[in-house]
Amino acid sequence: MTLVAAFTQRAREALAERYAGLTLTHEGRTGLVFGAHRGAPDAPAIAVRVAYPDDGRTAQASTVARFRREAEIGARLSHPHILRNGPVQSLHGIEFYEMDKAGPVRLDQLIIAKNPPLFPRVLVILQQLADALDYAHAHGVVHGALRPSAVLLDASGNVLLKGFCLYAAADTPSSVLSPAAVGDPAYMAPEQWHDAIVNRAVDVYALGVLAYELCTGHARVGYDTRGVPEIRPIELAPNHCLRDDVPMYVTDAIRRAISRDPALRFPTAGQFVEALTHPHAALGHSLPTIKPPRPKSQHSAWMLLGLVLFVGTVLVLTVPSEVRDQLWGWIGRAITP
Repeated sequence: MTLVAAFTQRAREALAERYAGLTLTHEGRTGLVFGAHRGAPDAPAIAVRVAYPDDGRTAQASTVARFRREAEIGARLSHPHILRNGPVQSLHGIEFYEMDKAGPVRLDQLIIAKNPPLFPRVLVILQQLADALDYAHAHGVVHGALRPSAVLLDASGNVLLKGFCLYAAADTPSSVLSPAAVGDPAYMAPEQWHDAIVNRAVDVYALGVLAYELCTGHARVGYDTRGVPEIRPIELAPNHCLRDDVPMYVTDAIRRAISRDPALRFPTAGQFVEALTHPHAALGHSLPTIKPPRPKSQHSAWMLLGLVLFVGTVLVLTVPSEVRDQLWGWIGRAITP
């Protein structure tokens, strides 16, 4: 029996004292998720997320810290498109917390579906994600690990975002949770790779990658002929439609959202999604005002007048009067039309 299998059995036995109908639904990076009912099988369904133990084998200290951080932030945020959860509890040495029961569909399943969502539906999904992200950003929280598997859809098809990991301007390389440690390589902004202090720009970048996947139907992470995962490049050729039903200006908006320079990205997730619906918002800036040049004849007249004044000054100061009179006559004939 593997370590994870042994721990799963131990967690199931411990939780059985409090919950009925325990069913393992997911094995994640930081722990397990069980479907369950409080007390009786006919009670409302919930999800119970269990942390892997910090034993140096099943999980490391950073993994447990991430589990606790996600629970801490998730309990603070209250938004229609953020998955709600309760505080961390402990039972027989098992750490866990309760979550709302979400639907069975994750965004990664929707991206690679045989019949991917049409662009109007894509806009609804991205708008709901942007609303959740902007709400979290306004409360000093950065997701930091946005990826398709962190986006769930409820029975009505509405988005539920989970897995917020970071506090803006607080999580640094010296923190227990460094920005690079929590992100998914396929969706991480360049600055997050270098463990820079993160802000909302890293989530705008990840949302841009999700938009690219939804608009193309191609997952960023694929597998080579040996079954080894690989990150596929993002192709955003100028004047190119990502799909027949996707307007061309969407390509420009996504290109800006995933700019390597965070200062060039959209300031908020909501502004990015707005640019997906309005062509003129995709570039996000107006063209500089250029003053029209003066007419060529006007330029020439001023230059000639300046030359005449300069030559006149030189003649008055240095040239004998006889020669000066001859030169003035020549200049007069030269400038007369």
